[in-house]
Parts: sequence; structure tokens; C-alpha cells
Amino acid sequence: MKRIGLLVSVSVVVLLIAGGVSIPIMRAHKREVARRLLSRAAAYAASGQIQEADATLKTVDPSTPKYAVLRAAIDERKTGATPYVFDRTGHAIATYRDHAVEATDPDFAPLIDAEGGAMTIGAQVDRIGAGATIETTLDPFVQKAALAALGNYRGALVAIDPQTNEILAVANSGPIRNRAFENEYEPGSVIKVLTGLNALSAGANVDAMFPYQCKGVLMIDGRPFTDWVPQGHGKLDSLDDATAVSCNIFFADLGLRLGRERLESFMRSAGFDGQANLGIFQVPLGKTVGRVFDNFETASFAIGLEHEEINAIHLAMLASMVANRGMLTTPRLLRQRRSILGDVVATAPQQGRTRIATAAAAERMIRAMQAVATQPHGTGRRAPVEGLSLAVKTGTAGDRKAGLEALIMAFSPVEHPKIAFGVIAEGAGPAEYAGAKIAHDFLEKMRPALQ
Repeated sequence: MKRIGLLVSVSVVVLLIAGGVSIPIMRAHKREVARRLLSRAAAYAASGQIQEADATLKTVDPSTPKYAVLRAAIDERKTGATPYVFDRTGHAIATYRDHAVEATDPDFAPLIDAEGGAMTIGAQVDRIGAGATIETTLDPFVQKAALAALGNYRGALVAIDPQTNEILAVANSGPIRNRAFENEYEPGSVIKVLTGLNALSAGANVDAMFPYQCKGVLMIDGRPFTDWVPQGHGKLDSLDDATAVSCNIFFADLGLRLGRERLESFMRSAGFDGQANLGIFQVPLGKTVGRVFDNFETASFAIGLEHEEINAIHLAMLASMVANRGMLTTPRLLRQRRSILGDVVATAPQQGRTRIATAAAAERMIRAMQAVATQPHGTGRRAPVEGLSLAVKTGTAGDRKAGLEALIMAFSPVEHPKIAFGVIAEGAGPAEYAGAKIAHDFLEKMRPALQ
């Protein structure tokens, strides 16, 4: 009897041990099944199969992690529209509906809606993919300030935070079109900043060219190269003076001394004929146009006429480059993308950084850009806002009969830059008036955030 009792006891222990092990295994299996069903429901929902997603989710234990997240997402999609693009505050600025993207905030419509052109999220949604939401760097306060500054002008303003090189605003005014990325224009005198940086970084003795006498014309290989002021600017005592009044003759002369090859090489290093990966899509930057084949053409190239085109995003990048004392950085528009379950599935690409000018050259050019805003005859004298230091360069280009384009590249405050921006206003006339007004109005709106 003792032997039988011992066998019974051993059998009970074995059963208890076996039962104790099987319970965790069963629980783990149930959790794995629930996880798979949740993933299947998420896949259905992400592809727009809402009924299938809803039916599958009903078979999942509500205590399963991320069940509530998916439940809310599916219920949201039952309305027919899914929040898809968000600004930096977490506010939805676009939805995805019926395989199309639609702006829910009209301030961002030219960047979102497909009718804004090829460089829009809507036009590229099939390539981008709608299965994960897009969180951007866009700031609604800065966007509204930019649109208010553009007013009735047809154009674009792109603003960048120089400290992070995140894009804060992509503002487009006029008939819906993402002009900031789509449209390129002759840059005119904003290119003089690059010509100056080029010379200073190369170690050229720019100061030795002063005092410089501008008579309004420079003979180049027997041809007259004229200034925008027919009578000329007279005596110029420094680079600050030449930049402030935007003297074509001085900068054309400087460009000739640098030579065609060095000018072209520097422009390529500054992004011309390139593109920027914003994380959502690749955006083309400015480009060189035609062949620079003689000294006269080289002079035009040095002052931004005939041989270059630029868009507002590139102009803002260059403003941020100067603010960062010669370091050109690929700007960032994407912060991250999240799956329907809220998981981060993609982050912004690594920002490319290239030093295109020495810090010393940048500081010298910044001083000249400040003179544009502070000198009595500076072409940007109408741009400053009280209490904010400003570095700015104006540019006027295009066809006079069709209406001149006004361009601005600027940043503020000079000592510790918080905003860098590029403005292009179509048919607005000389930049010293329309362009400077847009810059002033933008900075006035931004002043509380900049002081």
C-alpha cells in the first residue's frame, strides 16, 4: 500500500508541474494570436479596407496593447477621411480620402493639394505612401505671418530656423501653386552675396579695390556693361557701400577677377544644379542656365543675370547658410512618420552639411548685408523692424515689360539668428520697395518670437 501511495503522489506532482508550465504557454500563444490579428486589422485599415479591419478587430481582446489606438483610427476612417499630414504642433493640416490628399488648413493647400503642382504631397502620395502619417516641421504661426506679409503679391516665402535648419513655413500666395518649390526665377543681385563670399573665402584682397569709382558702365572686351543706376554710384569706400547700393559694376568687376571657372565651381557648391532631400520628396534647387563663354557673360553671371535661376526654398537655404557663417545645410521638412498603430516607421534623413565659405568671410559679408538695411541709400532700408538686427540682400530681376520680380534673402537677429528666409514676389517691381515691404511685414509679425 505504501508503494501504491507513493506512485499516486508522484503522478500528482507530475501533473501539477505539467499544468503549471502549460498555463504560461497558453497565455503567450493567446497574446501572439491577438497581436497577429491586431496587425492584420491594422493592415486592412491602412489600405482602406475599413469593414475588414473592423470585423478583424472585433475578434481581438480589448486588453491587447494598442487596441485602443487602432480602434480610434478605424472609427476615424469610417468618416471617410484620415488625418495624414501634421504641423509641428500636432495639428492635422491634411487628410487622406479616396486615394487623394486634401488640405484641411487652407494656409498649406499649395504644398498639399495635387493641383499645386508636381512638388506637392498630393501629387506624390502614391510614391510617398499613405499607410503612415507625416509629421512635419511646419509652424502654423510662422506660416500665417508669411502669408500675411505676402498679402496680395503673387509669390512665395520660405522660412527656416537656422539653428536646426527645419523649415518653418512654405507660404504661397496667388492662384494655388507651390511656387516655393515649383517656380524658378532669375535671381539678380542676391547672387552678389555669393560672389562676395567666393572672393573673401579665396583670400582675395577685396579691400584693396576701394575706394572704387562706379561711373555706371564697365567696358568689357569692347562692350559696355551697365549698372542699374545709369549715372553710376560714384565713389564707394568699402564692400559695405558696394553691397548696400547693390553696385552692378563693382560686383561684375569682382567676378571678372575671380574668373568663370571659380564662379561656376562656387555656385555648384552653393547648391546650384542640385536638389535637396526634404525627407518627403526631393526638391530641385536653383540651376545655371546656358554657357558662360566670355568675359561679358562672366560679368552677368557674377551678378545673377541671364545665367542662373533660383526658387524660394533655395533662397532661404542660402540665407540660412550665411546665418550659419558659411555652412550650407540641407533643410528638414519631415520630422517622422508613424504607422496606424502609432509606431515611428521613418525619421528625417541625415542633413548634409557643406562649408562653402570661411567663417571670417561670412562675418565680413554679414556686415555688408547689415549695411543694406542701415545705410541711407541701402536697397533694404525699408525692411528693418525696430528692436531686431537684420542682415538682408535685395534682388530685382526678370522682364521689365512682364513685371520685375522682387527677391529677398535675409535673417534675424544677426548675432543669434532665429529666422532665415527667402522671398520671391512675381511682377512686384524693384525689390527695394515691394521686397523690402514683405520682409518688414514678415519680421513685424515675427517680432514677438524673435526678441
